[in-house]
Amino acid sequence: METKKLITLRGAVFFLALLLVAAILFFWLDSSPQAVTATVEVDGSPVLTQNLTALEEPSAATFSGTDGHTVTIEFTPTSARFLSSTCPDQTCVRTGTLTHAGETALCLPARISLRLTGPDAGFDATTY
Repeated sequence: METKKLITLRGAVFFLALLLVAAILFFWLDSSPQAVTATVEVDGSPVLTQNLTALEEPSAATFSGTDGHTVTIEFTPTSARFLSSTCPDQTCVRTGTLTHAGETALCLPARISLRLTGPDAGFDATTY
């Protein structure tokens, strides 16, 4: 009885090459900076719009929110993040760095939001 091969050597090489190209495209597209503008809002009103691509080095700005809370937000050419906050839970700081258009971080006690926008926000959500 003769056994039939499930995949040939030629098929395996083609599959591995295709897989390699897909992995390279995934990491290249995912790592490219997509955010262009960071918008800071206090109590729903925009107070700062920062063009991230125009920055040459990191900068920070401090904002006063409700109930006497203040937050410091750091802007870099490719990202933005809550650097510090006087709120008790520090959830906004633990949110981490925002790097893609469409991402948002909030400091609810201070009622301050940080939102990144760009030419194309892409997907509504990303699952890791």
